[in-house]
Amino acid sequence: MTRDVQRWFDGRDWTDHTRPVPELSLAHAPAAPATPGTTAGGASGGAAGAAASWLPPTAEAWLPGDPVPEPEPADGTTTPAWAAPAATGWGGAGVSRFGTPTPAYSAPAAPVVLGLPPAAVAGPAAGWTPGAPAGGWQPSGAPAHWGWRVLASLLDQLIVATPYLAGAVYAQSTMTTTLDMDGRPVLLPSAEGFNAFGVGALVTLVLWFVNRVVLQGRRGQSWGKRIVGLRTVGEGTQLPLGMWWAFVRDVGNVVNSVPLYLGYLWPLWDARRQTFADKLAHALVLRDVR
Repeated sequence: MTRDVQRWFDGRDWTDHTRPVPELSLAHAPAAPATPGTTAGGASGGAAGAAASWLPPTAEAWLPGDPVPEPEPADGTTTPAWAAPAATGWGGAGVSRFGTPTPAYSAPAAPVVLGLPPAAVAGPAAGWTPGAPAGGWQPSGAPAHWGWRVLASLLDQLIVATPYLAGAVYAQSTMTTTLDMDGRPVLLPSAEGFNAFGVGALVTLVLWFVNRVVLQGRRGQSWGKRIVGLRTVGEGTQLPLGMWWAFVRDVGNVVNSVPLYLGYLWPLWDARRQTFADKLAHALVLRDVR
């Protein structure tokens, strides 16, 4: 930095804004003529006038960092908006000609957590709460106890199997006795009993599909779970599984029987209380928090 030039300091670093020292500029500048001419003196006078034209029109001492006051308009018009005082100005109460500096600190952006769904990063407002044993996230609402799951399953089976059982009982009660080819008496279902059994079996199949696939897939609750207060949701979304995954989960219950029905007992010691079919469909059974 030369002694004839002043450099702007913004409070943190020296900037590229410079200007001549006001005292030196005024001392060496010749008097400007009334009208600029073609002579050397006229040209020099015009340059000096231009150099001094940006100086603040005030008798007070001006220091770097202070706002540059604007002259009052002669016609009484409003002060330009850019020269109005700023509520959060820096280096004074106004806006400097050198512009607004870059803030030294800005608020951090929203955290980005890799490997977690947006609902998990959003926090408790999205239905997730921190505190999983492995340092991740766990869903709101405790995983359902094994006993509640058994009760809900028994209720589902009772509701769905009622038409089948009614048809079987009717077919059994209407059986007739006849003789086989060897002349020995045998019991055979009547035509009415056979038809009632077929209708009962068909109605049971439809009820199973509606209850376990449609309702549980779309709403997360079968009839039994709704009575007990349980809900089946996706492991990573806390939303209903959808009809396809609800179907896969229910058909996948066959893996719970191998070996020795171990999959049905697995929730007794599993951290998320999942059966093998739950793990296959990435499902969780929770106590309904609503």
